[in-house]
Amino acid sequence: MNPLSLNTNIYIVDDEPDQVNMLIEMLSLVGLNAKGYTSPALFIEQSITENDIVLLDLNMPSMDGIEVMRILHDNACKPDYLLMSGFDERVLHSAKQFAEAKKITVKGTFTKPLDIRSFISFIESLYQKKLSSLNIFNKLHDTPESKLSISLDELKQSLKEHRFTLFYQPKIHLSSGRSQGFEALIRLNHPEKGLIFPDQFIHLAEQHSLISEVTNEVVTQVIRDYHQFIQAGITPNISINISAQDLMNLNMPERLESMLKKANIAPHLITVELTESSILSSVSDSLDILSRMRMKGFPISIDDFGTGHSSLVQLYRIPFTELKIDQHFVMRMMTDDEAISIVKICILLAKELNMSTVAEGIEDQNTFDKLKELGCEVGQGYLISKPLPLNSICAWVSQNKQTLL
Repeated sequence: MNPLSLNTNIYIVDDEPDQVNMLIEMLSLVGLNAKGYTSPALFIEQSITENDIVLLDLNMPSMDGIEVMRILHDNACKPDYLLMSGFDERVLHSAKQFAEAKKITVKGTFTKPLDIRSFISFIESLYQKKLSSLNIFNKLHDTPESKLSISLDELKQSLKEHRFTLFYQPKIHLSSGRSQGFEALIRLNHPEKGLIFPDQFIHLAEQHSLISEVTNEVVTQVIRDYHQFIQAGITPNISINISAQDLMNLNMPERLESMLKKANIAPHLITVELTESSILSSVSDSLDILSRMRMKGFPISIDDFGTGHSSLVQLYRIPFTELKIDQHFVMRMMTDDEAISIVKICILLAKELNMSTVAEGIEDQNTFDKLKELGCEVGQGYLISKPLPLNSICAWVSQNKQTLL
């Protein structure tokens, strides 16, 4: 027996003794040992680790499955879960969404009565993956885990010394495969720590009212890079992201227009992307700024659509030209009926409002093909290309023989 198997336990938690005994017996036939509990209260007293697998029934009278997950999560117990339920699939789906919101790992959901053969096969595969990951972990356990972050002083110094750089992720027309343009994604190029991603400094910049300076770095570098694109024979549309704090500066439309005019770049070539939460921070100022930006010729994209609040209200209020379907739905659409329904509705809604649609997070060909079939116009994601620095993105265009529109 692999010694690591001692570190990976399988638990079955179901208030039906016959179900528990049957699953234990079936798992034993494929060489897996499991422990069964008909009392959730007794189960949560066990020493559960992140290496374990828990087969959890949602509907138990003394304590339901969602309560079990919440209690273990609050106690810092983070196993992999397989959820079972005799309820309809929407209940399972809702339970999985709860888990994701809590960052609880749910590897699969199953309706009762179970298809035993496929269920056991799934567990067996998951168990083997667990062992494989544990092997890798044991080999690397001496390697320190580091998450790059920076201090406020480092951020201020980085702004002073212009240490930021842009990576570009291609966006292509799904029907033709031709490139539509790029999304500009900022990185901090730290002299000692290397590239630092925006999730490590954007919130810090917003907390200390430095985000406008970060946005200014993005625009300045887009202008600089744009002329290199032109020299390479590329005339792209470039999307830039702006923060909620940018929408409190009433001079922003004029400042952005002036910077582009000096560089001889037409406003229609620069798409401004903003999230729904950005708009909510100040509705009147947002309407003021974004309406004037549209009048100046800037396309405006609503990013992460469907993940914020009052999405339809924002579409009604703001003169958006583009709707970006959040990757949360795109990456699940081939396995989640709820996700693909939302994607369909987003595409239809955008068409009704004369907006273009962009799907982000495309990572496989089946998703690409389905989005194309549904009428989504533009896509981006790792299947097409990961974000690349300027020289690499120019080479990507050349290698793929794309013609930018």
